[in-house]
Amino acid sequence: MAIYLAYQYTSDYVKKLYIIIVSIIILASLISPILYFVLKPELIPIVQPSFLINDREINDFAYQLQDVNIDEIGNSKYDLLIIDYSSDGSEEGEYPISDLQLMKEPEDKLLLSYLSIGEAETYRFYWDKVWDSNNDGIPDPSAPEWLDVENPEWAGNFKAKYWIKEWQNIIFGSNDSYLDRIINNGFDGCYLDIIDAYEYYQDSFPESKQEMMNFVGNLSLYTKAKKSDFLVFVQNSEQLLDNSNYLDSIDEIGREDVYYYDNSKNNQEEIEEIKSYLDIMLLAGKPVLMVDYPTRNTRIYDVYQRASGDGFLAYVGPRDLHKLRYYDFALPD
Repeated sequence: MAIYLAYQYTSDYVKKLYIIIVSIIILASLISPILYFVLKPELIPIVQPSFLINDREINDFAYQLQDVNIDEIGNSKYDLLIIDYSSDGSEEGEYPISDLQLMKEPEDKLLLSYLSIGEAETYRFYWDKVWDSNNDGIPDPSAPEWLDVENPEWAGNFKAKYWIKEWQNIIFGSNDSYLDRIINNGFDGCYLDIIDAYEYYQDSFPESKQEMMNFVGNLSLYTKAKKSDFLVFVQNSEQLLDNSNYLDSIDEIGREDVYYYDNSKNNQEEIEEIKSYLDIMLLAGKPVLMVDYPTRNTRIYDVYQRASGDGFLAYVGPRDLHKLRYYDFALPD
C-alpha cells in the first residue's frame, strides 16, 4: 500500500521513468534466453587438448552409465567412452564381445568399463542376498568379513574393506573375477571408482591410504601381465598422485566437479589445489579427464573453456549419466 501511495503522488516524469525501467527489466528477462540461443552458434569453438592413448589420438570423450543404446554409442564420434560392463549392471546384462564391437565401430573408439573397487553393489554378479537378508543396510552375521555398512547416500552400495584379500579376489585375479570379465568381453580398459574409500577408513585404519594404492598397483600389474595394452584409469582422489608408484601404475585420471558442483561455482582456492595435483599427471605425459555437471548453458561453456586452458579433456553430462550430451561448440570429431 505504501508503495502504491508513493507512486500515486509521484510526478508524471518519475512515473514514466519508473515504467520505462521496469519495462526494460521485464523485457531483458524475457529475451535474454532467446538471445543466448540466437548467439549460441557464434560461440567460439573450444579446441580440446589431444592425447595419444594406445596409438589413438584422443581429443574428446563421454561418460554414460545408464540407458545405453548400442547403436547410439556406435554412431557417436567420441574418441573414448566410459560405460558399464553390463546394460543393467547385472550378470545377465553383460555386453557380449559382439555388442562391444558394434559400439566401437565404425569410429574405432576406445571403450572403458566402469568398475567400483571401494564399494560392493547389490546388483552385481558377486552379491549374495543373505549378506543383508532384511535389507536394513547392516551386514548379517553370514556376510563376509570385508562387507561393511551401506552407504547412506547411495542405496544398494555397501562399503568394502578393500584391503581384505577376499574382496580383492572378487575384483581381479581369476577368470571369473569382475575385472577379468571386463577384459575377456573386449573392453579396452577399466575406469576405477570409489578410490576415495580410503578416506572413510583413515581414522579407524591408518594404513587405509597405502592399502588403496597397493590395491590399485597390484590390480594394474595383474592387468598389464594379462593384456599389456589394457588401460587402467582412476576417478578422483588426485591427492594420491604425489606417490610416484601410484602414478606409474595408472594410465589416466578422471576428476569430477572441478569447476562447479552442479551450477554452483567451486571455491577458486579449492580449484587451484585440485589442479596442482592433476598437473602432476600432465607432467607425466598422461591425460586428465574432467567431468562436471552444470545444467546452465553459460556454465557448460565455461567448463569446456577453462578445462581446455588447463590442459584437461572435458565432458559435461547429467549427474545420473543416463544419456550422452553434445554441444555445438565442442562437437566430437
